[in-house]
Amino acid sequence: MNPQQALNSTPPRVLLLPGAWMGSWIWEPTAESLRSRGLDAQEVTLAGLEPETPAEERAAIRLADHVDQVCDLVEHGAPVVLVAHSYSGMVAAQVADRLGDQIRSSIHFQSFLPVDGCSLVDLWGPDGDARAQERADIIADGYLWAAPPAAALDAEAGLGPEERSYLAERFTPHPGRTVLDKASLEQPVRSQRGVFVTPARTQLPEALGGAADWRIEILPGGHWPMLEHPGEVTELIGDHTAAVDSLL
Repeated sequence: MNPQQALNSTPPRVLLLPGAWMGSWIWEPTAESLRSRGLDAQEVTLAGLEPETPAEERAAIRLADHVDQVCDLVEHGAPVVLVAHSYSGMVAAQVADRLGDQIRSSIHFQSFLPVDGCSLVDLWGPDGDARAQERADIIADGYLWAAPPAAALDAEAGLGPEERSYLAERFTPHPGRTVLDKASLEQPVRSQRGVFVTPARTQLPEALGGAADWRIEILPGGHWPMLEHPGEVTELIGDHTAAVDSLL
């Protein structure tokens, strides 16, 4: 077996990227369940999301820093499946764009998917006024994106009191520049391979328009499926990774 054949026989490693305001803790139970299935799964805390990070250091982190961080975590030549949630779709899709076939596939749970030359805030909210207000609030807060208040989680019907407290107590301000910086892509996201997980087909991002190599999975519920449906989330990731592995 030559080195390339040996490399292709290696099962994909799963990297789990958290959404805004969160660290690796949001994916820890999922990663443990995946490891119990024999998968090499690693949960990630993106730069600046460590709770002890000083505000000025947090505010200095850029979107490109998160993309570089994840690229550095991908061993050269080793196949990887990226799992993203919400904000981290902006990161995962740019990593896949940069690394090409080394990223065998991506799984996006209600992710923001980047459009070249647009920021996450450019894709935020119902209209231009909402986007302008979100941008102004981030700048006014010293380039920090404030976490949702505990009361906002009461609207998440799929979460129980324990899950709401779990999130509210662990949320940390997010590096604001990462959601104001514009994404950079050589190819549109729809040209990548992946799975997009959403509560309804009416909630698909425009960036997926015309995608040929994407699978759409419907998982009813709110914005934190790893807390609401932990078994289904683990099964989806594990089964998709196994399917990708069988094609290597």
